[in-house]
Amino acid sequence: MPETKRIFNSQYGFTLLELILVLSIMMILTAVILPFSEKHLTKESEEDALKQFIAAVHEAQLYAMTHKASVVVTFSDSGTTYKVETMDGTVTVRSGMFPDGMRMTKQSPFKRLDFAETGYMVKTGKMYFSTQSRGLLFLSFQFERGRMIVNE
Repeated sequence: MPETKRIFNSQYGFTLLELILVLSIMMILTAVILPFSEKHLTKESEEDALKQFIAAVHEAQLYAMTHKASVVVTFSDSGTTYKVETMDGTVTVRSGMFPDGMRMTKQSPFKRLDFAETGYMVKTGKMYFSTQSRGLLFLSFQFERGRMIVNE
């Protein structure tokens, strides 16, 4: 019997107070770090969506030149989705969606992009986008030496 008593007395472990203290510290650190990571994720997803939209514009221009077809980039009424398709609507080249909180504004003077069969833009101008992380930003579509330049 004395041997059994010695086994129970020699056990090491954490007390309930130590466990509660460690869990409290972890909860406080999580509460401090979480808002910063959410803002960072929002900013990154908006930047990725903007890059995808710019790639879609370049793809529309490339499709117009290679297929000798008029191509248009249009937006939904809400400005949260866009579609690249031929002018007659028979072929959808690409479509995309902006993340929550990002959209083309209704005040944007330039509502759609039209590409002629040569790949040149029919009309140039600026598009305004509303974002959560960066506020209002614009893309300027213009031609210089036959190439399209997209400015942020």
